[in-house]
Amino acid sequence: MNVRGLSCLLAVLLLPLSGAAVGPVVVQRALPGGAALLVSEQHALPIVQVTAILDAGSRRDPAEAFGVASLTADMLTEGAGGRSANEIAAEIEMIGGSLSAEAGVDYTTVSLRVLRKDLDIGLELLADVLTEPAFEADELERAREATLAALRAVEDDSTEVANREFGRVLYGAHPYAHPVEGDAESVAAITPGDLRRFWERHYVPSRAALVVVGDVEVDDIERRLAAALAAWSAGATTPAESFSAVASSDVAARRVDLDRPVSQASIVLGHRGIARSDPDFEAVEVMNYVLGGGGFSSRLMEKIRNQAGLVYGVSSYFSGGQLPGSFRVIMQTKNQSVPQAIDLARAEIEAIGTDGITAEELEDAKRYLTGSFPLSLDSNAEIAAFIARAWFLGLGVNAAADYLKKIEAVTLADVSRVAAAHLRPAELLTVVVANLAEVPSGESAAPVAASPP
Repeated sequence: MNVRGLSCLLAVLLLPLSGAAVGPVVVQRALPGGAALLVSEQHALPIVQVTAILDAGSRRDPAEAFGVASLTADMLTEGAGGRSANEIAAEIEMIGGSLSAEAGVDYTTVSLRVLRKDLDIGLELLADVLTEPAFEADELERAREATLAALRAVEDDSTEVANREFGRVLYGAHPYAHPVEGDAESVAAITPGDLRRFWERHYVPSRAALVVVGDVEVDDIERRLAAALAAWSAGATTPAESFSAVASSDVAARRVDLDRPVSQASIVLGHRGIARSDPDFEAVEVMNYVLGGGGFSSRLMEKIRNQAGLVYGVSSYFSGGQLPGSFRVIMQTKNQSVPQAIDLARAEIEAIGTDGITAEELEDAKRYLTGSFPLSLDSNAEIAAFIARAWFLGLGVNAAADYLKKIEAVTLADVSRVAAAHLRPAELLTVVVANLAEVPSGESAAPVAASPP
């Protein structure tokens, strides 16, 4: 399909009947067990996407079992409802569908994709993995080995090592500090009982939503889901423990150096960020596009790559979840160039915080963000994921249209204000993974702390 054809299809998928604003039309109801139901009818193709979102992300991991949320999600399709892992895989494959589960930091999603004619079979499988997972010991061993292999592979990726160390130091004892997959020691100790206890506590309809996008009618899918999930227990009547906003950083201006035998150093620098619900989020998006989120048009890329020739690529982003995430600048450079690259990045962060951006940069950023956003919702699965996340974060059923309106409303004054408020050069935590023997000495390069390989 060419670009024009894709644009036409997106217009059909995303425009409400009124044509007043871009965004999927969403109808919200409640299922008998307490789960929210959000439906967006999309009749262009006979395909149905069902995404369950649960308050069961890795931030809910017990301190003694980091990685249990991730392993619980991995195990859902490895035996459930009296079917083995092979039987589940064969049944979903027989109808040409897909069924998967994945844990993130804030939440877990369970996703089903089937043709409309196979919807009842798909919903039966979805209900089984949500409400009757087996958590068999032999399947856990296979999932555990896959996780441990992935954790070992991370050690060969210097950028991933830097990112993980950045999160560990930045968040300390907060649940955001540990990777979703956990660590080798904790994963090795997780038992089937740990998985079941986590599932019993967090896989409850009272803190879940079912998002349906595709060739369905609201009343019909509500009836089908109510029947399929009739046995899903409401679970605890009180919410699971909630975490307060991340406290002020106590790692301001800290430098962490990790020694590795690499020719290209990986650098991550940043500080605490904002939550997705922060009213400044859209203005921060615009500001960050100019700083480092805009690819080759960003200031960091122009200064550090094009002018100084120190990197192939450099980017920045604000991660906004249920709680304040982080602001990060990520780049790779030669070991010998580490101090210079860091200094240039700091200078650009300071400059945008003190001087703001130009009118041309503002318009370019808004044009890109409003133009690319509909293209990010180019399938039922993407639309469902967006609706689910918006529900989880409390953004409302009109989140897509609201986002576009807020981006369009951002002014130069807004960008200057949020840059001054949310960029804090004096508090930058810097993590460097490099061959430290090749990093020039001096104030910029002096290691403040080091972690073992």
